[in-house]
Amino acid sequence: MSKKYNTTEVWIEKSNVANTKIVTKELDSNQLSTDEVLLEIDSFGFSANNVTYSVFGDKMGYWGFFPANDTWGIVPMWGFATVLESNHPEVKVGEKVYGYLPMASHLVITAGKTSPTHFFDIGDKRKSISPVYDNYVRCATDPGYQVDREAWQLNYRPLFMTSFVLDDYVGEGLVASEQPVKQVILTSASSKTAYGAAHLLMKHKKERGLDYQVIGLTSASNKAFTQDLDCYDHVLSYDDIAELGQDKTSWVLDFAGNKSLLLKFQKQFTDNLDKLVLIGSTDVDAQQDKPDGHLDSEFFFAPSQVKKRSGEWGHAGFAERYAKAWHSFAIHMHDKVSVAEYSGAQAIEALYHTGLKNKLNNLEINVLTF
Repeated sequence: MSKKYNTTEVWIEKSNVANTKIVTKELDSNQLSTDEVLLEIDSFGFSANNVTYSVFGDKMGYWGFFPANDTWGIVPMWGFATVLESNHPEVKVGEKVYGYLPMASHLVITAGKTSPTHFFDIGDKRKSISPVYDNYVRCATDPGYQVDREAWQLNYRPLFMTSFVLDDYVGEGLVASEQPVKQVILTSASSKTAYGAAHLLMKHKKERGLDYQVIGLTSASNKAFTQDLDCYDHVLSYDDIAELGQDKTSWVLDFAGNKSLLLKFQKQFTDNLDKLVLIGSTDVDAQQDKPDGHLDSEFFFAPSQVKKRSGEWGHAGFAERYAKAWHSFAIHMHDKVSVAEYSGAQAIEALYHTGLKNKLNNLEINVLTF
């Protein structure tokens, strides 16, 4: 019997990401093709990371996951969904999954490459930049899933995945470095991905046999909050970067995307800046400022490190290592932030605009539902 569902989506104009609209549609279950699955999106998180997806939608290919039309796109989110309808024999109605989802109430995917732990969206319409984003994890068999920590998974898990593989990448590089690195400096230190990576860099320092300081840089207004996270050896404001000196071999992990700041680092450290790694762009305003000068840098693309380690450790081995790191971080963070809930398309749209203005509350993690 045919079932009809009312769906809601928040669309973003690609050429002007401050322009948004709410779109409603009707979906008929009879329209599902072979192997297609209808997911009802239960909840998702929202952070500065999703703003990055929007601002760099064209440059980084993020509009290709959930295309609306040539002019409009849908921002990707990470969240939980339940299978409402399934035309795939190995995907059952009622299953709960975790993965990459649109800012919407429903999603139709073409399921494939199924296993007891996950399945993928293999549909031609999904123009994905990496299979990492096409993977839907089955909560029933996921070692990282905890029902009482769903809010934490929504907000931290996708970011912490980057933190996890970034720590692995940096650790590998520091061990192999010809010159002992004494400082690992993280910009936008109050951002979730940054302090997740800092937590792991601190935790793994001794077992790697290394002697570096993990230093966070943040705005003066976020300094106290960032210090209270207890994820860094030291926290400084951007006004105090001269205190870092210039005689210590350093790595800079950049989450802010502020070119002017990075050029200052290059000038200050000269030959002692061993590596400058570009990861994110939490400083949206700085994207309009394009000062002259060449950055001797490299871009960190988390899915590449995930693919590398999954190949070396196997899918199960990777999942186990990640789950161990995640549980440690979740315990560390449990009493440091609170949960804020937003319900309905208008509230979700409004929160997106708050993020675009770089005014999200760092003391809260956001749980969004349609």
